[in-house]
Amino acid sequence: MKLLLRTLVQPYYARNAGFLGVIVYLAFGFMRPMDHHALIAAIMTSPFMLAITTGLWALYTLRATIFVRQLLNEPPQRFLFSARLLSVQARWTGWLLVAIMLLIPVEAYAGWMVQRGVFHQTWAANWVVIGVVITLIVSSAGSIDHRIRHPYPMQTIRLPRPNWVIPYQLFYPGFLLRHRPVALVLTKAASLGILVGVCRLYPTDEYDERLLLIGLMLSLVAHAPICRTFFEFETTWLRVLPNLPLSRSSRFSRYALTYGLLWLPELPVMLQNKPQTVDVVYLLLLWLTGWGWLMLFHTRLYRLNWNADRWQQQLLFGFITGLLLIMFGFPAGAWLLLGWLGAGWFWVRNSH
Repeated sequence: MKLLLRTLVQPYYARNAGFLGVIVYLAFGFMRPMDHHALIAAIMTSPFMLAITTGLWALYTLRATIFVRQLLNEPPQRFLFSARLLSVQARWTGWLLVAIMLLIPVEAYAGWMVQRGVFHQTWAANWVVIGVVITLIVSSAGSIDHRIRHPYPMQTIRLPRPNWVIPYQLFYPGFLLRHRPVALVLTKAASLGILVGVCRLYPTDEYDERLLLIGLMLSLVAHAPICRTFFEFETTWLRVLPNLPLSRSSRFSRYALTYGLLWLPELPVMLQNKPQTVDVVYLLLLWLTGWGWLMLFHTRLYRLNWNADRWQQQLLFGFITGLLLIMFGFPAGAWLLLGWLGAGWFWVRNSH
């Protein structure tokens, strides 16, 4: 059991520290305990809100399970495929333990909801919450066991391959659509949902523009795994790229176009949900700022001593530092310059 926790559960929390930090901040950074009690009471008495909450839990479970299934294909963890030689009872005991540890955030909040449900005597909702949590745990464990028993599944659905030449800027977006569609959908859903929610906090009253900066920062943290996957995609499939006769500026511009394409959906969403007291120019400035910071995330990955776990820790520390700077009035224009200049400086220093 200890082996499974060290090889599957610990890497999940280490590599997703930024994502989990955003969840904790959204859950407890803006709301007081009494606000949570009121929200839980509304969820337990409204079937619609209960369905939305359990749907979010299902998305989190899907993300965690897909991470473990992909982790099993990495060379250091492939020895776990020999677990299919164990008995069904032994395998399922281990996978259930892994699923329970992966879903600790869901289980903790569900336990809080059940405790408040007992206080409000919403017995039917309590049983629904308990049933959903058990279903998610069993489904996650079953999905992991299925991957162990079928380590190399046959691809039954083949997408059509285009016959025209694909520009380099579309290599990585195409890879995401074909091989990481769930991760891409979850990332964009979290990013767009955060931006829409922040823009609609005070749609007509005098708006504090620092809220938009905080929402932008949360959206960027949600995109951090996409930046890391881009780096891993290149180092795995495009190792010849640094040896091609391309200048540093040409490669930098290609990365910029790729990230501009990935970041493009945020622009119309921000413009569509613009608060009345916020200028359009300011929203365009924020979008350019986010574009630059995605480039900064990417260029920092080219350090020779890059460590995945340390990068996640630095991302979480940078997120907390950025919140403090925003609260003290650090302007959006300074964030724009810091993102693009930092991306250029790290690219010149680390690329080779």
